[in-house]
Amino acid sequence: MKQTIITILLALVAVSACTQQDNYTISGELSCFVGVLVEDISDIDSVCLVNKANIQQKSAIKDGKFFFTGHVDVPQYSELKIPFHNEQSTDTATLSFILEAGDIVYADGSVKGSVMTDSFVEKRKEIWQLCGEGKDDEAKCLYLEQIEQHRDDAISVALLLTLHPDWMTATEEKKLLISLGDEVKSDFRVQKKLECLMKLQPSDVGDMFLDFEVEYDGKATRLSDYVGKGKYVLVDFWASWCGPCREEIPNLIAAYNKYKEKGLVVLGVAVSDKPEATMQAIKELNIPYPQILNSQKIATDLYGIDGIPEIMLFAPDGTILKRGLRGEVIEKKLEEIFKVK
Repeated sequence: MKQTIITILLALVAVSACTQQDNYTISGELSCFVGVLVEDISDIDSVCLVNKANIQQKSAIKDGKFFFTGHVDVPQYSELKIPFHNEQSTDTATLSFILEAGDIVYADGSVKGSVMTDSFVEKRKEIWQLCGEGKDDEAKCLYLEQIEQHRDDAISVALLLTLHPDWMTATEEKKLLISLGDEVKSDFRVQKKLECLMKLQPSDVGDMFLDFEVEYDGKATRLSDYVGKGKYVLVDFWASWCGPCREEIPNLIAAYNKYKEKGLVVLGVAVSDKPEATMQAIKELNIPYPQILNSQKIATDLYGIDGIPEIMLFAPDGTILKRGLRGEVIEKKLEEIFKVK
């Protein structure tokens, strides 16, 4: 009898050990960052893998490549954090994907080998395309449909954290997050998002703007120096190190040049950035409109911004008309306002 019990216990230990064996690998090379974020691959020292519980693994860089291995019970939204330093700044690039069992490869700026990542990227693209076509109602329906369909898995987390739709008020978004499954709400980033929403001051579409003041080089600048002065104001919360931010600059310059004589004000608000790096980017990108420098986290905390660029349009009286503007949607909204054919 005793021998039988020992045999069973040993078998259970063996099964347990087997189930905890590594079931994923993540590998990749960082050559796509050279000439974009860094001049040389040696400017990137390591890559960090962050999971849903904020537990981090670190991989050294060898010949421009990194490698992770481990075990995941269920697919989970994860991030690769890539610290880099160049002449302008020291910061971190973030690559989002869904970690699941299998061999995942990062190359040429995208992740391969994760079926769930492919699925969420495809749906996110569809949603943005609908927004770009001015079909906000359809975009919202598809977004909510996908969230509900994946209300307790990593795709829902990915959509919640990588899309910033302006068709939902903070109250609506809070109710949505509360209604989701435990697997989604166990992600530390979703928890943080919900905590922010619980204490956030009103900054939804239709609300009056929230003012803030920033000091730089002995001068104080306020958002109210521009907003609420009787003109439409397009405000871009951005940073010099943010690739998507830089991609939106030509759209903002085009809007400025086309509508400035019709009463549009375009304003940049530099967040989480060194003022010297911001000014260098302004020069490189030939940005003609005014900037509020050195706001760091003041503006983003106030407006509940957890991803940039965040482009907002304010009405002449200072109320928020639109949040989360991107690409062609900017021009469509301004055409609607200024009735340009």
